[in-house]
Amino acid sequence: MIVVVDVEKWLFVQKKEADEASVPTILVEKNIEGATWFTSMKILFQLKKWTGQRQFVPLLAYDEETYRSYEVFHVDAVPPMALLDGGRTLLVNNQRDESYDFALQGSGHVSETSILSFALDYLEKMTNERVVFAGEETIDGVPGVPNELWDATDRLDSGRRLFEWIREEDARKENGHD
Repeated sequence: MIVVVDVEKWLFVQKKEADEASVPTILVEKNIEGATWFTSMKILFQLKKWTGQRQFVPLLAYDEETYRSYEVFHVDAVPPMALLDGGRTLLVNNQRDESYDFALQGSGHVSETSILSFALDYLEKMTNERVVFAGEETIDGVPGVPNELWDATDRLDSGRRLFEWIREEDARKENGHD
């Protein structure tokens, strides 16, 4: 199973939320204007684990240049793949996948949702793994994480619950319950 996660919804918080968090946080993205995104230490450790097992793909609304400002994805938790620009760009081993660019261009998808749907389907076919989505919306034909994991008032706890769910799903699969 590969989980594609909208990290800015599920795992990362801005400075105000980080300052108010009940758990220690760490800076994960800094731009020219200063610190912008933070996460908890527990989420950082989970990111390391699941990217190491090649089961986690971050989804960001931003371009490649902004993605490169997320130190966490280049030092601590280097993902095997990343979806940028809301699914318009696929990086594999931190390199742009031009075959994906060509496939997306030829697909005719133009809406945000259809591009994301195409991206998730492409990943599933490319990896031969089931892709599960944790994001802002429901994508037809793509399993999503359970809605009860999400709590808009405590995104860091939502992220913790997300990784617990991933661990449980992984254990279920190993035990032949999938």
